[in-house]
Amino acid sequence: MEKIDWDAACLRLEDYLRAHGVEPRERLLSLTLEMLREARSLHAQNPSMSPLETTMGLAIGKTDAWFSALAEKPEHSARTRVAFFSPPIQMKWASAFLLPSPPAELLSNVRSIVIEAGPALDFQSVVRKEMDYGAMKDIARETWDQFSWSHVLRAFALWVVLFFVAYGVYLKFFS
Repeated sequence: MEKIDWDAACLRLEDYLRAHGVEPRERLLSLTLEMLREARSLHAQNPSMSPLETTMGLAIGKTDAWFSALAEKPEHSARTRVAFFSPPIQMKWASAFLLPSPPAELLSNVRSIVIEAGPALDFQSVVRKEMDYGAMKDIARETWDQFSWSHVLRAFALWVVLFFVAYGVYLKFFS
């Protein structure tokens, strides 16, 4: 069972890193294996957590720490994360993701991007609300209440009769 858990952790970690734009494949694999080794040692210290929880906790912690290190101030790490995923930076610096010492050019590029919320951006609280299907709900309920197997059996009998009539006509004219 443990092998399956570690396989699931490996796949999830690869997906997580791929979502962060880690390329080429060689870099993705080396980063995945490096983190899995570290996660296995952490898991040995705390076996109460599943391999998936340990691996993803490690990956998320490393990612958060890396984006905080990219930012001039740790409180700007969210802005830095958004800036890193902007197309000009992502295309050029995706391979630098999680490098222990990011290149100076990457730091200046990420820190130079200004992100502002436009006037159309309005944060709201989203509360779960039941769907209102309107008349469709009533029509579906009425249709279900009127359903009976007698209708189905009559339709089946009609189709059987039509089949044998057509087969009889076929035999009379084509045999």
